[in-house]
Amino acid sequence: MLRLILGRAKSGKTAAVMEEIRARVETGAEGAVLLVPEQYSHEAETELLRVCGDRLSLGAEVLSFTRLAARVEAEQGRGGRKALDKGGRLLCLVRALDAVGSRLRVFGTARRQTAMQQSLLAAIDECKSGCVSPEDLRRLGAEGTLGEKLSDLALVYEAFDAVAGRSGLDPMDRLSLLADTIGDSSYARARSYVDGFTDFTVPERKVLEALLRAGAEVAV
Repeated sequence: MLRLILGRAKSGKTAAVMEEIRARVETGAEGAVLLVPEQYSHEAETELLRVCGDRLSLGAEVLSFTRLAARVEAEQGRGGRKALDKGGRLLCLVRALDAVGSRLRVFGTARRQTAMQQSLLAAIDECKSGCVSPEDLRRLGAEGTLGEKLSDLALVYEAFDAVAGRSGLDPMDRLSLLADTIGDSSYARARSYVDGFTDFTVPERKVLEALLRAGAEVAV
């Protein structure tokens, strides 16, 4: 169930959320999650602890989307996969280019050009942040040079995912995986409060949609 807490800026929406969580903690209810942006998590933890007191840890926790993903991974036994760092992801891209280089029509020289490798990785990241798959790129059906570029990007994208999947966890896939699995986790049975966001990325929206489809109580 989705509940919207509406009001102008500085009208007390966050204070209302904190007070509702405090009331839940006071009754002994557990499973409250305050979901906030990464940069706001420390401030939110401090404020929630001030409002709720020492019993906060027994009934509520402050999480960002990435910390929520880590919690679900650990709960479901997938927490041992090491996330690829920036250098590891670039190395995976180079290996992907080696695998499909002979089939590329526009980006064939990328195997020898670091700047182009970084541009391709940035394009893949942009696709992942919008939940655009290699097949989505192909379905665009563009012609001419644009069509060739999209076809090449789809090939490199697929090869990159294959290489990265054998090497570790691509952090860009973390929220997409969370959306696929959170419905089977204990967090689908928790009460979630979403606060502090000005907007959501596509993967973040999919996580919230997955929670709602699983029947979770979500207040925004």
